[in-house]
Amino acid sequence: MTAPTFCEGILHFGAPSSAFTQYGASSAIAADQTAITEINDQAVYQCRLIVDALRYTTLQLCASKESGHPGGFASSADAYAALVLLGHTNIVTEVGHHAPGFYSAMFLDGSLEDMGIHTMNDLQARFRERDGLLGHLSGAIPGLLAPAALGSRAAFCNSGRVFEP
Repeated sequence: MTAPTFCEGILHFGAPSSAFTQYGASSAIAADQTAITEINDQAVYQCRLIVDALRYTTLQLCASKESGHPGGFASSADAYAALVLLGHTNIVTEVGHHAPGFYSAMFLDGSLEDMGIHTMNDLQARFRERDGLLGHLSGAIPGLLAPAALGSRAAFCNSGRVFEP
């Protein structure tokens, strides 16, 4: 099996499991659909593949610059993958530390191609660069609607606080 071009720069590949032939041969999402139509073994298997790809890509991305926080997004990658398979396209976060994970997800679904990011090598080169993918999510990234900004968590937390004179 030959890896697709976008995989250029991915450092490690495992051998496909025996289940790949059965559950990975075709997409769990039909060509004319935007979501799975049922939760079955194929959808669950492909969800697990997406989760693995998200976690691995996020970890390698952070390691490439020795910077970033891969753990925050890694802990929510299962929920992210399930929501995407169910057809959700607007996933909300206010956590800036999730940026590497969201960049990985956008890379894997092809959303960063408008920025000239076509391979893992491109993704790593543009991560945490002024004219690329900033350390926190940015509205300059195609596809991000309302990105988390530095300090947004503090503002959110303080918005519900009653201040004493």
